[in-house]
Amino acid sequence: MSRYETEEEQIEAFKSWWNKYGTQLLTAILVVVLAFSGWRYWTNTKYVEAANASSMYELLQANMQQGTFGEVTREALKLIQEQPESPYSAGAAMLLATYSYDKGDMDDAIDHLSWVVTNSPDIALKATAHIRLARIFTDQKKFDEAEAQLVELKDLDLKGAAKGDVDYVAGMLALKRNKTDDAHTAFTAVVQNPETEKNLLGLAQIQLDDLAK
Repeated sequence: MSRYETEEEQIEAFKSWWNKYGTQLLTAILVVVLAFSGWRYWTNTKYVEAANASSMYELLQANMQQGTFGEVTREALKLIQEQPESPYSAGAAMLLATYSYDKGDMDDAIDHLSWVVTNSPDIALKATAHIRLARIFTDQKKFDEAEAQLVELKDLDLKGAAKGDVDYVAGMLALKRNKTDDAHTAFTAVVQNPETEKNLLGLAQIQLDDLAK
């Protein structure tokens, strides 16, 4: 018998991992991405505009860390609307998506993530948005939409820990579609990836153990 009695428990196990580590992972990604993209934006944009965007993003991130992001959502939306080409706007959209997801507002989360996919020039942010969209669609049993996100991710040819995240989501999607061979292949890829995040590695191994029974 599966270590998880129902599909819902499988989903909750991943949600538990994501709730614990997802925000930390997102913060790390944004720090690295915006360090470079922000500098490039500053060199190609009017100083005042770039400075305002940077300051606003710092405010948004501080409120997210403090649990008061709901107080600054209007400012986040304003930044996206007024400076859509700014890398800080993509960061703001990711924060809005996280806030909406945590509230259970999946439609808003999807909208914000889709905005990043369409507008951000940065591969790391686009990949993170695709991964999150695939997870949400899988949870909603919108399997074709989830598969479409995985196709986009395949085209990005990701490596390292990001590839582990993609393979795990692919495995969960395959499980929900009763494609056990595909699920086994995906979870095996997660386990064999030396850069897979440790807690996600554990979840993938559990899935493989269950499939072997």
